[in-house]
Amino acid sequence: MLREGEEAGARPLVTEAAPLPVRAFAVSSTLQPRVVAALFAPDAERVRLTKTIAVARYGKTGWAVAHDFGAVVFVGVGESECTRVMKALVAQLGSEPREPLEETFAVQVIPGAAPSVRFDRMVVRELDARIVEILTLVVAQSVAMEYYEGDVDALVGALEERSRTLARDGTLHGSPRALLKFIGRGMTMRTRVVHTLSLLDSPGATWDDELLDKLYRGLRTLFEIDERYRALDHELRIVQDNLALMVDMVRQRRLILLEVAVVVFVAAELLVLVGQVVLGWKAGP
Repeated sequence: MLREGEEAGARPLVTEAAPLPVRAFAVSSTLQPRVVAALFAPDAERVRLTKTIAVARYGKTGWAVAHDFGAVVFVGVGESECTRVMKALVAQLGSEPREPLEETFAVQVIPGAAPSVRFDRMVVRELDARIVEILTLVVAQSVAMEYYEGDVDALVGALEERSRTLARDGTLHGSPRALLKFIGRGMTMRTRVVHTLSLLDSPGATWDDELLDKLYRGLRTLFEIDERYRALDHELRIVQDNLALMVDMVRQRRLILLEVAVVVFVAAELLVLVGQVVLGWKAGP
């Protein structure tokens, strides 16, 4: 006997599982995966822990992954747990200049479906540790890139302001110490971004698995990782060129001050010598 809505010879309807939410958070500091792993729920299974990544499994479908370049990604983990971990992490870091930046995505598990990357989700037949690492790596890089895009834009804005001042007054204002601190800020920013985004090589799991490689490349295309990296790298090169110019100007300023100090010293010595010879000044005891 057929149920209502069924036809003879028709395949039974398959109920698709609801997509699992993917929430990625970026902070400006680099992270120690071991420290972040300690913040995950005690009953979460620690699947992998290295110097660069910590992977924990929450039940059958939940995952949490911490990357050392300053990103934490949750897959299928409840909002309350995500909030708890991130609050604990921010409290532990202490000196973050702003709140963590969040980016969302989704992954849907459909047994028998062709794995693919769609506009708002990734579809897979099963969700194992290898797929989770590939997914979270790309989403983590995306949110970290967005975080640094804001920082780099702010740095470029500060450089433009100093450039306008230089064009107007013909000199760099501020003490050498303040200028060196600004230069150090720019150098630190570039180092952090390069550390975060120089992971251009495919993960090892994709080298001998065509399916994983396809998913990885599809995710990178969807999040426009390569295009955004090139744009950000271009801005960083502008920053680097301007910082190099500022270093030369600060060095030149110090050389001028040194030359002035030498001239003043020599003039003082000549004045004393003249006083001794012409006016009969006596040298000290």
